[in-house]
Amino acid sequence: MFSPGDLIFHPRNGCGTVRSLTRRDPFHPGQDGEAGEAVQDQRQDYYDILLLDGGTMYVPVSRSERLGLRLLTNGIDVIKVGMHSPPRSLPRDGRERAAELQTRSQMAEPTALVAAVRDMAAQSRGRTLSASEATWLRKSCERLSIEAALVDGISRSQAYDAIWEMVQQLSAA
Repeated sequence: MFSPGDLIFHPRNGCGTVRSLTRRDPFHPGQDGEAGEAVQDQRQDYYDILLLDGGTMYVPVSRSERLGLRLLTNGIDVIKVGMHSPPRSLPRDGRERAAELQTRSQMAEPTALVAAVRDMAAQSRGRTLSASEATWLRKSCERLSIEAALVDGISRSQAYDAIWEMVQQLSAA
């Protein structure tokens, strides 16, 4: 279970902070006041999450693990370890590679995005990335830098620069 103040990551919605645990009716989420017995039986516990990029998200506690909700863990040191582990090969076909990278970047596993960035950087050795690959790599590094900045208490630009330096080293090696 998460507690108020925990920094979390949601695979589709990004980073946020757990504001509270609330009990809501999933069929009538606006009804938080007095409710009849029938409605009380339908109420569930939800995490009330303030998203870093704005907005609020409610995640059912019972489905949070299945949805990939997790604590933020990828500081620069964790990313460095992941980036220096042996790369996995990616499909040679550009469309298959793009699909695999997209799938891996949506996984709940904390190091999945780090590994995908590492693998893309390693595969780029000796060749120029396509426009879509370069965009994916830049956006993935931005996403990692947000988490690293929050975990390590540094600026996003410091985190991004450190991650991008690792990517450059991998692609040049």
